[in-house]
Amino acid sequence: MKETIARPTKVITIRKSDSIKAAAEKMRNARIGCLIVIDENEKFVGLLTERDIANNVAVSSDDIERIAVGNIMTARVVSCPLGTPAGKAREIMTANKIRHLPIVENEEVVGILSVRDLMQQQLLEDRAAAKEVAMLSKCLKSIELNEAADIVTKEVPKLFQAEKCVLCLFKNDCDTEKAELISYNNCLCPEGSLKCQVPEVDILPALRDAQTKLAGEITGGDLHDEGQFTYDAVPDVCHQLGAQGPRLVIPLTIAGFKTDRKNITKASIMLGKTEEETSVNTKYSVKNNVLSGYLCMCGLKNWNAVSRELTGYKAKLTREILTSHLTNASLYQHARLTSLTDALTGVGSRKLLEDRLQTEAALAKRYKRPFSVSIIDLDNFKTINDILGHAAGDDSLRKLTECMKSQKREPDILARYGGDEFVILMPETKADEAVKLLERVRAEVQKIAVAENISMTISCGVAQSLPGNKDASSEIIRRADLALYEAKNTGRNCVKLWDKTMSKALSKGDIEVEKIKKLKRRIAGLSEQAEKMFIQSIWGLVQALEAKDKYSKKHSENVMHYSVGIARTMDIPPKQLEVIRRAAMIHDIGKIGVPDAILSKTNRLTLRERSIIEQHPLIAVRILEKMNFLEQEVAIVRCHHEKWNGQGYPDGLSHGSIPLGARILAVADSFDALTSDRAYHNSLSIDKAVKIIADSSGYDFDPDVVKVLVLWIEKVRSHFNKAEKLTPEDLLNSQKQLDQTATADTVADLVVESVMAS
Repeated sequence: MKETIARPTKVITIRKSDSIKAAAEKMRNARIGCLIVIDENEKFVGLLTERDIANNVAVSSDDIERIAVGNIMTARVVSCPLGTPAGKAREIMTANKIRHLPIVENEEVVGILSVRDLMQQQLLEDRAAAKEVAMLSKCLKSIELNEAADIVTKEVPKLFQAEKCVLCLFKNDCDTEKAELISYNNCLCPEGSLKCQVPEVDILPALRDAQTKLAGEITGGDLHDEGQFTYDAVPDVCHQLGAQGPRLVIPLTIAGFKTDRKNITKASIMLGKTEEETSVNTKYSVKNNVLSGYLCMCGLKNWNAVSRELTGYKAKLTREILTSHLTNASLYQHARLTSLTDALTGVGSRKLLEDRLQTEAALAKRYKRPFSVSIIDLDNFKTINDILGHAAGDDSLRKLTECMKSQKREPDILARYGGDEFVILMPETKADEAVKLLERVRAEVQKIAVAENISMTISCGVAQSLPGNKDASSEIIRRADLALYEAKNTGRNCVKLWDKTMSKALSKGDIEVEKIKKLKRRIAGLSEQAEKMFIQSIWGLVQALEAKDKYSKKHSENVMHYSVGIARTMDIPPKQLEVIRRAAMIHDIGKIGVPDAILSKTNRLTLRERSIIEQHPLIAVRILEKMNFLEQEVAIVRCHHEKWNGQGYPDGLSHGSIPLGARILAVADSFDALTSDRAYHNSLSIDKAVKIIADSSGYDFDPDVVKVLVLWIEKVRSHFNKAEKLTPEDLLNSQKQLDQTATADTVADLVVESVMAS
């Protein structure tokens, strides 16, 4: 829209000699607030407004019929020529503090413009601009940051009819001249000319503290007024490369994250990204809280004062859309990359290992090339934790990973596989080469001091992929694990390469082996009896403690049944199932150290009371830590209040760093608490409890465990043929029946084993 002031169809005038009463009547009849005053020769001599008449009547008691218009009119009138842009007209009226502006052509008044006319015109323009900018959201669908940046530089110039465009994002503190993210569209400006720090420009007061400060080379030309985004000129360096004004610069502030760029870079490399892709992935993830920058466009078409004002409005709307979308893209990319990194050690997570292992197995099958895997176990890690404390244990794991990172090759993938176990995936590597690498790593690890006169050692199992194996990824891990087991059994602090003998059973005709096996079974039986007696004693203590409180009565027993139900549905092996069962039985034993007044309190806990109750997992560990045969159970008990998002206690673990048993126990514990009466709430139905837990899936609870809980409940519902009225008692009874069957099977197995042993 080039002009907003066109030739009016009618101008209402009044003579200078007419009375103000006649002027008032003419205004009332025409429903206007201003008249053009002319003399006897029909020439424009002044302006008369409603305010002029009202002021005169208020201060004078003279007869309004005898007062002439010429006595009260405004003789010195500010006017504008026909064709004046709406923006310029607004500037004139604002500067002179007037509400009406005559339009003059050839010294003749051809119209008059009011504030209301301009407001209506601006409203129409703004609506059209907002509708046009809103279409931009439909184009910005990508959730990858680098791809989103390319879409921005492609689509946004269309809104402003710009020829060239560049998007630049810098660190918030601008401690480097190099941009963190750049995306070009026809722009030839070299990267070195794109600056960050500049004289401060207050572009939008609401975001004053977060705005980018654009450099002299970038602003080039003068700002027309505070709050505008447009510039008539382009920087000299751009002009020399063929760029032309006018130019538009939209400042941007994108949310950043307090993450370690090295970890994100490693995650990207381990995912198989190229150096260029890795650079893009890490650019958004800086130690600063925000990324600041701008979207610069030049060569805007149809440029005039009207389009300048409208462009500024569109630019503000566009900035809000871009800020929101680019921030969301950053959040997604941050979450995706950090999920591939172990929080404690900074190496790859188990998820990353599984992804890369599948990829490498597929490549090996396709191109007939081998790869190797090594599982590394930190020797005597439990002793380090018990004697020196868990902080020292965590520090030992960090030192170990730093050593392994320094010794492995660039293409090798290092990931944390379990508590103190790590895996190195070595692409295109034969077994003998892998053994040499692990021997070098082992030698370097021995130089690390855990404590005074105590060195760190590792045991390693190595395996090479087998050609043509259908399940190469899981099979190579299984064989590396067998080799690791061999390394531990032969004295630790060594590297063992898998061979076929590690998978073969010993010959039944070997008499000495049979004698050893018989003795081992008898000793195991004695040990098992001692363990059972101890567990039974603890179980009796737990039941006695819970009997004091009517609300927590049978809580541990219920949690045990729910945990086992979930674990069975997940097809967890029997031995690990028993570990989970025992951990559930004793998970709340640490509450013996919490005052009864806090445990039975019905009101909201204070911060001090909450800190006390959050100590009960650590109290349980202190009670049970000397029982070596409960090592796995104690780990689960310690972590059963950890949360999937890392906001739990006592250690703030997240995702796969939380033992699976603890993740199952957390869901079972909450499910029983919701479906049972408590001092602070009444019991909920199964469906309501499941909904609450499902709403916390991915935050408090492992999403996979929550899904299995729902699956198990549906199985029991189908078994009892209760479509709607399934109760917690039904779930518990279903588990008790399975437990009785399992117990009978176990007794039968023990009888058979006893007969064979004799």
